[in-house]
Amino acid sequence: MIVNEKKSSLILYPLLSLLFLIGIIFNDFIGIAGIRPDILLVFLFVIALRESSLIAIIAAFCFGLLQELVLPGALLYWGLSPLAKTLLVFTLLKTLPLILRSQKLVFFISLFGLIFVYYLFYNLLYYAGFINWLTVIYRYTVPESAYTFLILMLVHMIFPLREK
Repeated sequence: MIVNEKKSSLILYPLLSLLFLIGIIFNDFIGIAGIRPDILLVFLFVIALRESSLIAIIAAFCFGLLQELVLPGALLYWGLSPLAKTLLVFTLLKTLPLILRSQKLVFFISLFGLIFVYYLFYNLLYYAGFINWLTVIYRYTVPESAYTFLILMLVHMIFPLREK
């Protein structure tokens, strides 16, 4: 069993790193009508579900900072991505015992809920004062959450996030 997990990790992390690089390089090309998934969130969910809490939180902050350095954004919001990703991973880790005890459907609904809350927090702060909050929710938060969750489900088909 341990040998099988090591083989899976040898394939999983390079594949997720490649997925993250593709997400950064082709960020504009994978967008649909201006909606872009956050491939890094998928990467962080997998790390949080497979590694220790300390590694997951450090990875969330470091990769959030890396994402802000690589992807263009306003200097006004510098630090928003590492903060939001660290809070998301921390919340996932604190609720993980409850989520893992739940049924499969509740597990996936919980993951979608966490992604939704992440985008809600991020988008409401990012677009504060520029766009009406209801517009932010239905124009950005819901579609981005669904798109990122769809990619998380595709990764789940290849590498299950939860044991049977």
